[in-house]
Amino acid sequence: MTDAEKPRVVILNDTSGRSHHGCSRVMRLLVDGLQRHGMQIIARSPARHDWVRDAAFLVQLKQANLIVVNGEGTLHHGRPAGQRLLEVTRHPGARAPVAVINALWQDNPADWAAMLGKCALVSARDSRSQAAMRAAGVAARLVPDLSLTGGAVLQSSPRKGLIVGDSVRLSTRRQLARAAARLNARALLPTKTRQSVLYRLPLVRAVVSAAYNGVVPCTTPPLMLAADEPAYLAELGRAQMHLTGRFHAICLSIVTQTPFLAVGSNSWKIEALLADAGLPADRLIPLETLATLTEAAVDRPFAEAETAGIAAFLTRAMTDAEALFADLAALAQQDRL
Repeated sequence: MTDAEKPRVVILNDTSGRSHHGCSRVMRLLVDGLQRHGMQIIARSPARHDWVRDAAFLVQLKQANLIVVNGEGTLHHGRPAGQRLLEVTRHPGARAPVAVINALWQDNPADWAAMLGKCALVSARDSRSQAAMRAAGVAARLVPDLSLTGGAVLQSSPRKGLIVGDSVRLSTRRQLARAAARLNARALLPTKTRQSVLYRLPLVRAVVSAAYNGVVPCTTPPLMLAADEPAYLAELGRAQMHLTGRFHAICLSIVTQTPFLAVGSNSWKIEALLADAGLPADRLIPLETLATLTEAAVDRPFAEAETAGIAAFLTRAMTDAEALFADLAALAQQDRL
């Protein structure tokens, strides 16, 4: 099939430019899935971009056969960034079917449900969000977060030590960094990175660590900035244990089968992920326990049942994602006819 014969797709909320390994994986798998099912991507609007005032994007929007909104963690608590995404459903230039996929949905205003209801396809990334969408009168399917749909990524090298991740909240990052020092963690490994070679310099990394974590860097383990998604997955795969407050850090712990403990984030996304993956709820620990967490308590290898459950969850995620991409392709092709 030539490009002229392929349905044209635009993507809103392209999170690949946020220097975040989970988001990079989501977008890579999203683009790969769309292209594998015979679609061509003609435009991508970055996360938090004011697409309504982007003349070049609006030209492509009018030419699209399908508009894909990557919900990720944007559609909760009535956030303005989420409002901007959903407004594509009533924009005069949006002539093609709209699909909201990979979406968290929590505590949103009633008029958001009206916009969501205009979509030709809606896919939640967790069962709580799916239930909330359905309670608002919107038919929604469930496909786990796209970062989970590429299969397991396992390392052959032995696992060693604790690594500690980050959080969307500075106050939580500070507590995680302090816990890392007490627990003799091997490194601080955030889900975010910086590409410049300057960040390889120890002094620069120390300054970045101090600013990002709000803790004097000489009192914490070294900051490790994985260069890209494969490097981050490799570091996770070499860790014996992972302590984090990031949703995608947990997703990628599941992908690498790295045992983890988590603290809460800015929505129910972590709790919902644990429930959907069949993992014990007590892998999410109260934030206040970080101050007294012991090395013995943090050493929580996966039980045999957890490992089996993770394998089944990843298989289901891959299968559900393939069905989703096939349905997106059918929508796009239908618009061309």
